[in-house]
Amino acid sequence: MRNAVKVGALIATTDNAAAIGEKPQDVVATSDTLTAYLTARVTFLEQLAANAMPLHILLANFSGDAAWARYVSGIEQVFDEIGVDCPQIDGSSESNMPTLQSGLSLTMLGAQQNRTIYERDKLIWYTYGLPLVGNEVLAQPDDVAQLQPIFFAWREEIVQQVWPVGSKGLQVEFTRLFGDQQVKSSLDTKKTAGPCAVILLGVHPEKEHLAEKIFARNFEKIRRTARL
Repeated sequence: MRNAVKVGALIATTDNAAAIGEKPQDVVATSDTLTAYLTARVTFLEQLAANAMPLHILLANFSGDAAWARYVSGIEQVFDEIGVDCPQIDGSSESNMPTLQSGLSLTMLGAQQNRTIYERDKLIWYTYGLPLVGNEVLAQPDDVAQLQPIFFAWREEIVQQVWPVGSKGLQVEFTRLFGDQQVKSSLDTKKTAGPCAVILLGVHPEKEHLAEKIFARNFEKIRRTARL
């Protein structure tokens, strides 16, 4: 698993966002709904990386009571996008102290799915999406790895392994997967991918042609070599 934690029979994944939203002093100005969508998107992708599906969602809202409904709407958009009912959402809002900047934290509790597991070395690895962060995500939404094809390919086992790329960049995630090896890609391998704008996808060789039909944009096969 990438950043997931096993709690009894459940898989817990979490992500957060700060200073992004509708408050005057936020660093990135955007809607609370989009902020929650992107946060939920990361948390959901971490569930897929653990071969799990979420059953329950916990929301910690630091932006005040008025933001709650907007955050819930953003979370629900993730599940609308993939055509799955949104799990129950519970949580809490900070209502005693007014905050100057927006903030939320999101945790999903999920159940591992019965899937065929292959060794990572036996899969062909691709990047999907471009490394984007902050206002770049708002300016280039079509270059962010899209949830619907990822979920479809994962559900149909065309993609065997989903591995999000986060704030530390592609090379760091590749090292977590394969140890002391260098990734060869046209992307900037050190740049942050923000809200997992890039996803590493492990595809079985026999299903590579199907994956290439599903991911038509920003889908690139990568190579790996030993570090010098």
